[in-house]
Amino acid sequence: MTSEILLDTASEFVQRTVGLHLDPAQRHRLDYWLHRTAAQRGVPDQTIVEEIAAEGPALQACLDELTVQETSFFRDPAQLAAFRRDVVPTLHSPLTVWSAGCAWGHEPYTIAMMLAESGIAEWRVVASDISSRALRQAASGRYEERQLTGLGETERSRYLRKTGDHWEIVPELRSRVTVFRHNLIRDPAPAQAAGAEVVFCRNVLIYFDRRDVLAALERIATTMDPRGWVFLGYSESLWQVTERFHLVRVGTAFAYRQPDPAMAVQAAGALPRPGHSNHSLGTSARGVSRAPVPAGAKLGSAHAPSTPSRPPAASPPSPPPPLVAATDQGGDPSTTALLAEGEAGLQSGDAAAAVAALRKVAYLDPDHAIAHFQLGLAFELLGESRQARRAFSVARAALSRSSAAAEVALEGYQIGELVRMIDHRLTRTPEP
Repeated sequence: MTSEILLDTASEFVQRTVGLHLDPAQRHRLDYWLHRTAAQRGVPDQTIVEEIAAEGPALQACLDELTVQETSFFRDPAQLAAFRRDVVPTLHSPLTVWSAGCAWGHEPYTIAMMLAESGIAEWRVVASDISSRALRQAASGRYEERQLTGLGETERSRYLRKTGDHWEIVPELRSRVTVFRHNLIRDPAPAQAAGAEVVFCRNVLIYFDRRDVLAALERIATTMDPRGWVFLGYSESLWQVTERFHLVRVGTAFAYRQPDPAMAVQAAGALPRPGHSNHSLGTSARGVSRAPVPAGAKLGSAHAPSTPSRPPAASPPSPPPPLVAATDQGGDPSTTALLAEGEAGLQSGDAAAAVAALRKVAYLDPDHAIAHFQLGLAFELLGESRQARRAFSVARAALSRSSAAAEVALEGYQIGELVRMIDHRLTRTPEP
């Protein structure tokens, strides 16, 4: 296969280009792709690596190979239910929702289905990704039967039509979704998503290092409506990463919002502008310092209108209190309740409380992969890298023995995705 030196060179360039840190599975996929592509073209592996480094056609083909992950319709039902029930009723026409990292298009079309039933007259969904292959499928709205996972019969009959061996999103819905290529790390703030009131960026940040996470969050913050909502994916948390966004409770789920959106900004120049570096921003002990934005002001504008276009958002609620654990017949807290308590601790930023609850789950059920994974996340937040690595290793071993229970707990996520997240964290966390 490809030499380690060439593989390292290609991996480092992919990281610099899109911020993607390759886990072992992705590195193996890159190795296989490099060697196969070189053989098909009848050139040495080095030629393909040089083309990637020169940002030639091989770079996009490489990104297409590495970045498209498993996805499905109505993924993370609890979060989407909270979005439909608690967020959509607060939104107004005209509305823009941005799906950042849209992959095959399942997420933007899921959002479009919900908005089509919302009663909002004028809305659109914009969807971006760095994979041209994924964007082509998203734009076509055509899916095979096996790609319809998560789609109920009601949505299938209402929003899809059978055409030969494929299913197509109906034109009325597809016309409301616009797809475009965008690199969250390097590209300027996308004009297509300007003023978006809701941003879904799920399972994208987990593959970035801290610097690139901050760059992506700045790109999102300076693109969206400052009063808007950001939904991240399973296991993603911004606690101790940035003060740009604060955690808020949304029904039974969580989202992020920019704090104090109604406060006036001192100068429009405080906001980074498209095409300018974000790395000169001041930082605080917990991350990037925030620049308040006036309610109703357009991004980049020096003046706020005299009357906001809609009322300012309420202040973010305080973190939810720890859940009261239910008990099994023996009087001990049940693993389900303890796991919920640990999740609540993670979401509210109380990592110590999360560790206490999740350690009890691990004691009661040593093979509970989700508990060990979340315990690793909690230790990460506490800066305990050795403990975090051990917890992730135990979670990975538990999954290799049995993944059935974890599959149920993931609520629509694929077990392979959890495996990749764990492998990625084990890769970036050095062994003691």
